[in-house]
Amino acid sequence: MITICLDDKDPNLLAVSFPQDPIGNDLIRTVPGRRWSYSRRCWVVPNTRETVVHLGKLFGKAYCRFDEALVRLYRPDATLAEIEQATNPAWPPIDGRIAGKQRLPFRYSPRSGEYDKHPAIISLSNTLRTQNYSYKTLRNCKQAIRALIRYCNTTPIDELTKLQYQQYLLFLAEKKRLSPATRNVHINAWKFYQEKVLRRDKAFYDIDYPRQSTKLPTVYNVAEVKALFKATTSLKYRTLFKLVYATGLRLSEAAQLRLTDIDQVRRLITIRGGKGKKDRVVMMTDKLESTLQEYLSHYATNRGPCQIFLFDDWETGEPIANRTIQQVYSNSVQAAGIQKKGGIRTLRHSFATHLLEAGTDIRYIQQLLGHESILTTMRHTHVSADKISTLRSPLDDL
Repeated sequence: MITICLDDKDPNLLAVSFPQDPIGNDLIRTVPGRRWSYSRRCWVVPNTRETVVHLGKLFGKAYCRFDEALVRLYRPDATLAEIEQATNPAWPPIDGRIAGKQRLPFRYSPRSGEYDKHPAIISLSNTLRTQNYSYKTLRNCKQAIRALIRYCNTTPIDELTKLQYQQYLLFLAEKKRLSPATRNVHINAWKFYQEKVLRRDKAFYDIDYPRQSTKLPTVYNVAEVKALFKATTSLKYRTLFKLVYATGLRLSEAAQLRLTDIDQVRRLITIRGGKGKKDRVVMMTDKLESTLQEYLSHYATNRGPCQIFLFDDWETGEPIANRTIQQVYSNSVQAAGIQKKGGIRTLRHSFATHLLEAGTDIRYIQQLLGHESILTTMRHTHVSADKISTLRSPLDDL
């Protein structure tokens, strides 16, 4: 469903939003004067009668939900029934067509919450919760099965054959243009649903994963790490970034760290409920200890005994939002003049790579990063070009 309304910030613009869809993005790009607004998280177009008519023809009026103020602006003589039809159109549309073409799956579908009462979603959610899977796993699996339900339309997903699901994967690759990693999430959700919920044999869901390209992780050199810390003016966030680089924590693990998880006597930091709901311990070095003491001595005066989390929100006492940390990190990278692309996870990659280059056994690095497989650790590490350039070739010995 396309939502078209007057923009709150600029009356000369219209805000156009719809579920993320490559086909919808291609259509909206044909509208003159359109642009994507990062602050509004939607498309904005000129507020003219021609634009409104063009959007109706482009997407199909049956798939457009217009704001009442917009309807009254360009249709002042509209009846109450016409206003109701424009602001609250029936779903699904009666004709099932867009701009004279047969409606495609995934396009302008209802909100995902409307599928939460679907029997397949309920069974999947109950099974995941019973087996104590994490919230992210629950969310990803539900999103994947919702997408499959939308694709199948009136056909129950329990009746899908292996060949039909392979055709669906082809649709995800060619029409939706999803990456191999994202398609793997869909396959994992489908296999879990078939095996754990429907209790079917492996023959029903034995599907190969798509091949993924091998990409080297982004890694900072020592000078770039120092520049990043220097560019971070906030003591709280500078301490957080140093903690991630010193221990290789994930962003969520650093944000959820509690004061009681820091053992200054044993010089250890306990990570509770990490990925896969596994606990582990990491070291607390001399520099990290002094950094934490400086941070705690400054904030202990202001926060008092009510502080639970190491990095908490001043007003709510809850952990800092991941998005806030990512935004501060992005600003610090820009201020440091670092050209390499990558989020705060780059510090985790740099931690592993610098340890490996210093001669640390990769099995220790595996334990510090919390990886179950050493192959995952090998993907996180990357020998720098400086080290490779110093290697001796067999040709030199001829």
